[in-house]
Parts: sequence; C-alpha cells; structure tokens
Amino acid sequence: FKSIKSIASMEFVSEAPNTFWQTVAPLDYDFWSNVNPSVSYARWDQRYETPLGKNQKVNTLLYNGYAREVGDMY
Repeated sequence: FKSIKSIASMEFVSEAPNTFWQTVAPLDYDFWSNVNPSVSYARWDQRYETPLGKNQKVNTLLYNGYAREVGDMY
C-alpha cells in the first residue's frame, strides 16, 4: 500500500494477516511494509525515495505522507 489511492476496501481483524512481501521476504518487510522511514531494512535505506519521473531523491514521509489521516491506526 504505497498510496491511499490503491486501497479498495478495509477489513478489521484481530490479528495481522501475512502479506505477499512478508511471505516472500520476511526479513525485509514486516506487516506495515515501508511506511516508516525511521525503520531501517537489511539491504537499503528507507529514509529517501526517488519519485517516478524525477532524478533526485526526496525524504520519505512518515506513512507515505498520510500521517495525519492514518497515524492513529498505528
């Protein structure tokens, strides 16, 4: 879920389900994927990203820029 625009529906459950990336690369991705730039991953730095069509890196925003809208969910 890189962008809120990609969410089609929400289901609230008592336990977090396994995600695709958590299944194929459990050491790289936890359930929350890469929404927190202060959480480092084994092979790359999540503090910066390169937007599509751009040639320079920018700071990755907390919760992909939706911290105000979704921060209470974490």
